[in-house]
Amino acid sequence: MIFMLFALAIAALFFVGSLILLRLGQHLGLRHRKQNGAEGNAGLATVEGAIFGLMGLLLAFTISGALQRFDDRRQLVIQEATAATTAYDRLRLFEGDDAHRLQSSLKEYVRARIDLYRMAHDFLLFQRAEEFSDQQENKLLELKNQLWDAALAACPQPNFRPACGLSVPALNSLFEVARLRAGAAEKHPPQIIYFMLFGLGLGCSLLAGFGMAANAGAVGYIECCLRVL
Repeated sequence: MIFMLFALAIAALFFVGSLILLRLGQHLGLRHRKQNGAEGNAGLATVEGAIFGLMGLLLAFTISGALQRFDDRRQLVIQEATAATTAYDRLRLFEGDDAHRLQSSLKEYVRARIDLYRMAHDFLLFQRAEEFSDQQENKLLELKNQLWDAALAACPQPNFRPACGLSVPALNSLFEVARLRAGAAEKHPPQIIYFMLFGLGLGCSLLAGFGMAANAGAVGYIECCLRVL
């Protein structure tokens, strides 16, 4: 919730700052035209093209990276579901009550994993990591240890050795994918990218206002927006 409010505050600050810089750019543009005439804006188009082009490239790469990270997380969700299904099927190789007990423990672990992501969680700005419920994470760790210890406890019995050779690696794969998901949640662009996007966005607003100074309709639109605020 705190991160959502912070994001909304940044968006509102950027919107208001853009309109203010548009107005400032328009004022500077009008003053420049009065001093130097229309010929003074000869090289402005080149500068605008370079700045707006850089802004477009940076924004495109940022969005592309976000989509790639989203796709990676979605693939990890599928991998964890597949690993859980495989482990559940292989635990059936244990006979009698051991198989039922191990499968029940696996169900509780998977249900706790689902509940962890369904619970409301926040994002820590300075640690750049998702903040989950400590109680639920401790419960997950306890269920994981119980499941692993129960599987290992069944392995010393001679008639269960073939089952262990298939079940233990499957459980290990399940726990490994869970760790990969936790690591993927902390993959974000460097903070300098966000500062560059914010600064370039405001700079583009200033340049846009400066270039639109010669257009009376554009000036009127800027003034209308500022009156609304």
